[in-house]
Amino acid sequence: KQGDILCPDILERVQAITEDIQLLDEVNPRRVYSIFAHSVKDIEIQPDGFSVHRLMREIPKTPKEIAILKEKIRHNPLVYGPLVSKDFKATLIQADFYEDVPSAKIYYEVKEIVHKHASAQMEVYLSGYPILEGFIDAHLSFIFYVFAFALGIILLLLFLAFRKKRGFLLPLLAGTISVIISLAGINLLHYRLNPFTILIPFLIFILAISHSIQFMERYFEESHVQADKQKVAFNVLSSLLSPIRASLFTDLLGFASLILIPIPAIHSIAVLGSLGVLSIWLSVVIFLPACFAIFPLPRFKDKDNNLHFTLLLLRQFTKLWQKRGRIYAVLAVFVLLFAVSLYGMKHIVVGEVEPGTSILYRSAPYNVAERKINAYFSGSNPYYILVEAKEPEGLLKAKAMQEIDDLETYLRTHLKEAGYSLSVADYIKLMNLAIQHKFCVPKKDQTIGEYIFLYESNAFPGEFDAIITPDHRYANIRLDLKDCKGTTIAKVIELTAAWLKKFHHFKEIRFDYAGGPIGVLGATNDIIKDGLLENMLILSVLILMRICLALRSLSGGLFLFIPLAFSIALTFGSFGLFHIPFTIATLPEAAMGTGLGIDYSIYLASRIKEEREKGHDLLTAINEAVFTCGQAVFFTGSILTIGVWSWMFSNLKLQAKLGGALGGLLLFNMLAALIVLPVFVLLVKPGFLKEKR
Repeated sequence: KQGDILCPDILERVQAITEDIQLLDEVNPRRVYSIFAHSVKDIEIQPDGFSVHRLMREIPKTPKEIAILKEKIRHNPLVYGPLVSKDFKATLIQADFYEDVPSAKIYYEVKEIVHKHASAQMEVYLSGYPILEGFIDAHLSFIFYVFAFALGIILLLLFLAFRKKRGFLLPLLAGTISVIISLAGINLLHYRLNPFTILIPFLIFILAISHSIQFMERYFEESHVQADKQKVAFNVLSSLLSPIRASLFTDLLGFASLILIPIPAIHSIAVLGSLGVLSIWLSVVIFLPACFAIFPLPRFKDKDNNLHFTLLLLRQFTKLWQKRGRIYAVLAVFVLLFAVSLYGMKHIVVGEVEPGTSILYRSAPYNVAERKINAYFSGSNPYYILVEAKEPEGLLKAKAMQEIDDLETYLRTHLKEAGYSLSVADYIKLMNLAIQHKFCVPKKDQTIGEYIFLYESNAFPGEFDAIITPDHRYANIRLDLKDCKGTTIAKVIELTAAWLKKFHHFKEIRFDYAGGPIGVLGATNDIIKDGLLENMLILSVLILMRICLALRSLSGGLFLFIPLAFSIALTFGSFGLFHIPFTIATLPEAAMGTGLGIDYSIYLASRIKEEREKGHDLLTAINEAVFTCGQAVFFTGSILTIGVWSWMFSNLKLQAKLGGALGGLLLFNMLAALIVLPVFVLLVKPGFLKEKR
């Protein structure tokens, strides 16, 4: 905070933090870089030759010793800039951890080390993907308070709607059963929840409640006209069996289709979501009618349905299709929303869309750390390129070393998001600077071999294994990027491919890319991008086939494909309009939005068909369906929307944005079923809704 880092107290703390991190079991000790690391060298020219030794063995105490150290740093291109900022106000400690170590463990251990060596004279900022995941895990408990708040509101609304204990206890029990079954299945299959899939159980819970409301509404409706509780249970199940089978099938496909994307983390989402939807068959379709057949019939003070407070609004909806002009106005709004959704789909982005992470708010410690590191240094997101020679000692050639340096320099100069880079060529150039006063790769193979020998003879065993292997056949190029946005990752991979195609002429070596966290994210983005369209096409065709089977009508399936297309356009359009990137964390919500988008229309169309079969004309059948099934659709959509909108109070920005977008999407889908579907039915008069004679 005052002066620079080259004062004894600060240096002692930097040294202590470096040593404590190196001693962690989870860290790769050969990949810890700081001014106190063994691999950070200083070269001194002496009368009888030169020596290579650690940059800092002892902490300088006097002003003269500090001045000497400052000059050493200034004349070392691998330290001045990459590890110590140009103004000497900051220094960087980098550490690579083993892949199989849980991020939460890394986060808590590193935090403990930093707390142990904290000082009022300095600030320590933590970044890197394990820190991000650990931070999310540490602050995830807040979402459970949000869930509890949402649950309280949902139960209150259920009680106000039905005015009976069973009206909210049975849906609550059905939702709880579904969540328990799905979590038990996940445990048996040895999958695990992570910070990005923790929302799925809550989605399953509110989905089970939404289907339960359809059963409860029909149960209370039948209880008005039937005195036999078993007959009531039979009527409820027989009338809703076909639409709920089709509805659950579409929900199941929304999650199960994710299994086509070859990413293990997404597979766990697909399995968890699919198990949750299948469990709804047990908790709603089997459990609720069994309760209806056992419990005494409810008593009513009047003949009205308990959802009577929604009738006023629904009557306003029915006025929209009483006149031709209003019908065309509804169609115009529908077309406008569809066009806006298509516009949003053009702006869909795969991968991160901003520096740091879009999962957290800008003021979150991780994003603050990212900005600080990028300001003082040049990025904290490592990108690796593996260099492989055809045979041992193959890299001890000037042409091989020159190509390594050329590729590293090309990426650093052609990518503005590129920062610190490191390869064996940098060590060769540093040695050449000290001896020949030229910061470049020597032209002779013999000189390359001599420099490598001098480095290795002055290092601990294995110290340079992360840079070049002892047999000199494999080497690493490391490039730190300032962000991990999808565009940045795509650009660095494209630049690597372009250089190899144009400038890679020495065929005794080859370059493999992309490695490290950036490589993993890049591969994930490519898989999502390539599989998204195919996934949605397969999903749409299967849903269409299932709807045709449920309605026993090809025209009916094609007709209901209109709200399905609207739902898909709204789902993907909202991601583009609200700047929500497609990542592993957001894919399940997209699948959920697609599956839920058709549920309301299936229930309503089935009820219109049922009323037509009773002999009602088309307009009467539509109005009757809206006043009965439509009440449950409206109430279900409202509860789902409120439940999902509760995520906006999350302390994770991505969850808040998803809550806002998905909640709005569910609200639009509900309104589309209650308003747009009746309008299309009146205009098109589909064959599957013709009156049976």
